[in-house]
Amino acid sequence: MRYVKFFIFFFVPFVIQSQTLAEADKLYAGKKYIAATKMYEQLYRFDKAVESRKMQIATLEKTIKTTKKNKKQAIANIDALKLSLKRTENLARMVSRCEDVQIIDSVVLDKANFLNAYLLSEEAGTLEQTENSIIHENQVKNRRFYGKSGKNNFSRLYTRVKTQTEWSEEKPLNIPFDSLTNDNYPFVMSDGLTIYYASTGNGSIGGYDLFVSRYNMDNDAYLSPKQLGMPFNSTFNDYMMAIDEFAGVGYFATDRFQPEDKVVIYTFIPNDEPLFVENKDFAVLSGRAKISSIKDTRRQDADYGALLKKIKDDAEKNRQQEETKDFVFVINDEVVYYDLQDFQDDGAKQSYLRSQELRAQISDTENQLDEQRKTYAGSDADRKQALTLPILENEVRLENLYDEYKKAAVDARNREIRRLKIRNEE
Repeated sequence: MRYVKFFIFFFVPFVIQSQTLAEADKLYAGKKYIAATKMYEQLYRFDKAVESRKMQIATLEKTIKTTKKNKKQAIANIDALKLSLKRTENLARMVSRCEDVQIIDSVVLDKANFLNAYLLSEEAGTLEQTENSIIHENQVKNRRFYGKSGKNNFSRLYTRVKTQTEWSEEKPLNIPFDSLTNDNYPFVMSDGLTIYYASTGNGSIGGYDLFVSRYNMDNDAYLSPKQLGMPFNSTFNDYMMAIDEFAGVGYFATDRFQPEDKVVIYTFIPNDEPLFVENKDFAVLSGRAKISSIKDTRRQDADYGALLKKIKDDAEKNRQQEETKDFVFVINDEVVYYDLQDFQDDGAKQSYLRSQELRAQISDTENQLDEQRKTYAGSDADRKQALTLPILENEVRLENLYDEYKKAAVDARNREIRRLKIRNEE
């Protein structure tokens, strides 16, 4: 998997952080504003960082008035600091509007297998980690979303659609993006319209940030992405948001306060509407924004044990069902068959079995053709002439097999749809 370069921070226990805050205040009192600002920001005390940055700018402005040397450089430094101040003020606003979300579990895993923490229900689809990307496939297994490197090696979001048994050519998602950034880690809700993904652009506050957008069917494009607030986003890398509305939980990954090869995955209860932490104490807000304590996010007297157990039990049940599935045959957008006993129409079952016989013949013919073509490429003229007719015959046979296979599969699907329609009308 391709990652942007990660910022490396290590978790510091809360007691030590309290002492460090005192040290940051001491630096500020000693007018060491650069060091104080950096320490405040690491502690998520962006309110204090704003004041320290302002003092740093004011001090530099006073220096300009009393010196004639390097004024241009000093002015450039002030302009850069003012841009940094805007960013810090934005971070302070995000902390003050931290979402009041219940985090019910967390686990630290290697980045190479972090998807193991995503215990999605069958209705939410599947997440698969390949060598180069994360693929989200919907429940009926006929739509895939994934990130892929494109021009200038920046990743973009793509989709592919399965019609019967064939996957379409990939198509880029029409989402507004910054040209020199990465978009990756997509997850599409069951409505097929709402997409969560991670981006290093669009106003990211550090590394990958989480965004949400919605597909507009009128113009075949997505709306301008909306950046999620804290605690979902941070000055570190935050990605792979997945909302399992059927299980009533969500997941997201972040490398905040983790060693370089680790990531923490949080399980939370999504809010129907954004709820913000009702507290004006910035120290409390910053703790919630950086998730200093999971306990602080939970409701009093709430018991999350039963929900967590159900999620794990359902995930294990789904895993066992996947292992026992004989095949996957999509009837329509709402019905998928995994076993011959699922068929309601005998004719449909026979057509499906015929399609699988043809599929086996297709596979055998393709293998024969591959061997014949390899032999042809390394042969002399006489041997090539002898192979020409068998190759042509297999090519014609393969084309006919494909046509027969498609007809059998369509017949099975149509027969079953008619039977299901009759059954529903009875």
